[in-house]
Amino acid sequence: MPVIDLLPRQKTTHSSLGAIPHDESTNVGNLEVLSCIFKDQYKLPDEMFNERLYLIYGDQKTTQRIRTIKSRRTKSTRAVDRLDWVLPVPALFHLRMNYLYMLNRVHFGALDDGSLATLHHAMNMWTRKGISRTNANFHALEQLVIHSFQSRVCALLWNKLGDVRLGSTREDIDRILCTYDSVRLHSLVREVVNCYEQESQYIINLEARNHILFLQHAQTYLLLKYAIKHADLGLILRAIRRSSVYFHASGQHKYAYEILYLLRLVCTDASSPELQRAVLANGLVNTSGAEDSWFETDRLVEFHNGTLKTLFRDRRGSAMTVQYLMEKCALNTEFYQSLDNNITEFLQHAANGKHPQKDASLDIQAMAEKLFRSGSITGTQGNSVSHEAIDLFEVALPRLAGDCLCKFNIKECRDLQDIDLNDIDEEAIEDIDTFFEDKNEQD
Repeated sequence: MPVIDLLPRQKTTHSSLGAIPHDESTNVGNLEVLSCIFKDQYKLPDEMFNERLYLIYGDQKTTQRIRTIKSRRTKSTRAVDRLDWVLPVPALFHLRMNYLYMLNRVHFGALDDGSLATLHHAMNMWTRKGISRTNANFHALEQLVIHSFQSRVCALLWNKLGDVRLGSTREDIDRILCTYDSVRLHSLVREVVNCYEQESQYIINLEARNHILFLQHAQTYLLLKYAIKHADLGLILRAIRRSSVYFHASGQHKYAYEILYLLRLVCTDASSPELQRAVLANGLVNTSGAEDSWFETDRLVEFHNGTLKTLFRDRRGSAMTVQYLMEKCALNTEFYQSLDNNITEFLQHAANGKHPQKDASLDIQAMAEKLFRSGSITGTQGNSVSHEAIDLFEVALPRLAGDCLCKFNIKECRDLQDIDLNDIDEEAIEDIDTFFEDKNEQD
């Protein structure tokens, strides 16, 4: 798949499902969920499952459960019962969430560290709330990571321009950059990128090494975020490949397995080129039709769930029970949203439902200046640093070269007829994956 492979600009049409009153935490519950969706709501006849393949996107637990029940039904007579038509696919938004929390765990640091290279320091300097090492709000943590990345890049840029001996204040930097054409600016950016693409084992200063590792690790998240927003399938595949390595050093062993499974679907002979592209393309939706407004399919489901929760909280009472709201309102949320948008447009009333975001440019500048002036970003300071970030590539590669890939290939690449009950039971009883697991973290 080429590096640049953009989906054509389009507006995704979608229909919300009705209530599914089944527990998806068990194998039996997942079978009932599939039956409710495809048989009860879509009302598909049995012959529709003979030669068709339906992609089902979900989190780690969902895809694991579906693979388990497929393994248990390989000897069923009818195609609809064998579940050959089901292809579970790990969803991209859950990949983003797990990757972001991995960054937080690796680079959060500690209270008494004294280092400027940790997320803990940035969080306190900017007085950001809702973030800790073991529990963090997704949007708050994402902003912290992005702004920390930008401040480090600005500090490296500041250091590079300081070498030209034309001044080192903010005004001097602005004046210098105004004289740069596109060629010189691209060359300067390339020099900054080269600063943090160097091998971490050759960096002696521990704090500077932590800065470099954070830039390397966070760049993959920003690449995935940008690729999803612009529906660039080639860049999404590049981010998935890099993530498949990083997760094997994070302690999130179950999600590391899921990313290998996703990688097998989108870039090996296990899937045809048409199916590989379909798996990536159908993981994205665009509800506005703009070129840069794509987002993940599973995130659309979360938006719908959030709307229903708000509806239940505001409207639930003695006369309107949960059952009534699910039966009468669950399928109408998208219709009423579209109706509201059309009325607003007809009346020419400007309305923006998005939460406003505070301009973080001053925060980024202040952090960049502090990193540059103190010598933290260049490693010229003599601060005592106790937190040492993990080089995810260095830790993961020996594991992948060892038995991780062998175990995955044995389990996923052999014929389903060879799977015994021990394999099925072992997979079925695994606990749900967590973002933070203390066990095996340093293994």
